[in-house]
Amino acid sequence: MTEGRRGKRPDRWVRAMALVLLGTGLLVGCTPSDPPKPPEVKAPGADTTPPVAPQGLSATASTGGVTLSWTANTEADLAGYRVSRSASASGTFTVLTTLLTAPSYTDTTAPQGVSSYYQVVSVDKSGNASAPSNVSAIRPSPLLGRATLTSLDSGPFTDRLVFSRIGPLASPPSNGVHDRAAVRITNTGGAILQVTGLPITGPWALDPSLALPLDIAPGKAQDVQLLFKAQSLTVQGAKVHTGTLTVESNDVAAPRQVIQLAGVWQSLSESGQEPTLEDIVQGGFGFQTKFAPGSDINRQGSVVPQGDEVIAPYWQRADATRPVTVQQLAAYHTQGDVARLRWFTKGSTDSNEVLAQAGIDGQSVLPRKNGTNDPALSTFSPASTFGFRVDSESSDSTFNDQNADRGNGCTDPCGQHVRFFKARDRGGQIMPGTYLLIMDYSGINYDYNDNIYLIGNLKPASILIDVGLGAGEKSTDPQGNVWVSDRDRNGYALFTPNTAKNEPDGGPNMGLDILGTTYDALYRTYRGNVGSLMPRALSYSIPLENGPQTLRLHFADLAHTTAGKRVFDVVAEGQNVLPNLDIVKEAGGGNTALVKTVNVQVAGGVLNLTLSASVDYPSIAGIEIVR
Repeated sequence: MTEGRRGKRPDRWVRAMALVLLGTGLLVGCTPSDPPKPPEVKAPGADTTPPVAPQGLSATASTGGVTLSWTANTEADLAGYRVSRSASASGTFTVLTTLLTAPSYTDTTAPQGVSSYYQVVSVDKSGNASAPSNVSAIRPSPLLGRATLTSLDSGPFTDRLVFSRIGPLASPPSNGVHDRAAVRITNTGGAILQVTGLPITGPWALDPSLALPLDIAPGKAQDVQLLFKAQSLTVQGAKVHTGTLTVESNDVAAPRQVIQLAGVWQSLSESGQEPTLEDIVQGGFGFQTKFAPGSDINRQGSVVPQGDEVIAPYWQRADATRPVTVQQLAAYHTQGDVARLRWFTKGSTDSNEVLAQAGIDGQSVLPRKNGTNDPALSTFSPASTFGFRVDSESSDSTFNDQNADRGNGCTDPCGQHVRFFKARDRGGQIMPGTYLLIMDYSGINYDYNDNIYLIGNLKPASILIDVGLGAGEKSTDPQGNVWVSDRDRNGYALFTPNTAKNEPDGGPNMGLDILGTTYDALYRTYRGNVGSLMPRALSYSIPLENGPQTLRLHFADLAHTTAGKRVFDVVAEGQNVLPNLDIVKEAGGGNTALVKTVNVQVAGGVLNLTLSASVDYPSIAGIEIVR
């Protein structure tokens, strides 16, 4: 064998030595292929309990970033905290940190002007992670202008301006009209806001005009004033014009903000040219309140609920800690007359003025308060149940002149000249505690656009009927609530036959002690004797809005002390809600109060209640419709 061949090793020997060296890790720069790792399985007894999620997580945003802070965890094996961020509440979260030991973190990379959503978890030394705690914040931009719009009109919606005018621009009548309104653009950002466009659709114009582009410094504002210029009906022949004002700017978050415009036009003051209730409330202000099927609100003053109407002669504050708010939306009555809205305590003769509308604005939306240029807005804080009056017309129809109604074809009960409807916003949603008061002067035309008010913090009071009192009489319970007779001061009876007697004969025994109550006066009168009529049935028809209603029916037998002497059914809305009612049996004796609560579904705008006796006559002392 030659020397050259003696200096080499066979290939098999080299490969074998390499494998040995790889196995011992002595061969530098080479590694063996790692076999696949099986899933990690913790040994029995290993810690698998996660720590508590971070508590009290809060976020404070500034131009420098978003600072998160939370209460430190108390677990002994806590390793730290991990923070993640997403552009949406449900989006994918990106981890921002390694494990933090301090309970705070400032995100200096948060985007400016948009929401950032954060999750913070606690991690222990075994690698267990808690459920996330969540918070969000918007990092403000120091380098952007922000356009914040504010309506300077007095309308109920901040992004809708409502106008009205009469006749031609060149020679309008001397009426006060609401043909001007304004929007204020305030720069709430940290740099110059540049308004680049103010395009308008519909018969409106900037007055005065503005030169564009318009620069608004941080913290400063610019008012944009609009003039309603309609001189005719719309192309479709409607009295309500609509349009938009768009504020275009370099606000990257809201470069185009739209204000809705609506204007009511009429050719002449009064003279049958006034806008309708629907024109004003729905077309003008945008409420979606339902008034009447087929838009026929005229019922000649009959007390019949329509659409979203609530039958409520009397009211209470929805929140007793806050005042009632009132805004007059429109006045379309005799030009020059001042309309006055008042409230009065139920059962009292007091009269408390809320606001008076300027007479010159007697044909206008958003009229001014009398003697001022201020909008007709006000508040008041009644201490108890109250009613409303607009001039001589009352929310309690029994106080109103009903003769003109009957002359126009009203079916009793009449006098419904002040009416209330649930206010629905532009999305059709009911506005809690908010109602539209509409009214019409007695016997005029029943179009209910004479005066229109938006009233807040309001709820209908329970309807309380003291059965068997004399016509127009009333009583007061220990809580100060006033109960009225089932025959009003005009003689109209809620019951049939209307010859059913006030009982007991000779009037109530004022000294009679009624057991089981502190309101003896309610039970000392009752009704049920229908004379010789058969069957012996007494029926009540009480105007009431459709839907579920809760009744509390009050009874006391003043004629019998033995069970079985008086037995009758109580049928409400066609359902026998109290079959074979025996007052003495259920109350435990005579001269003892019995109260029964029943739930009914009213349909047809009338609560129908019938008491039909199989033994003696029926008897009822009080009817309470709970609100």
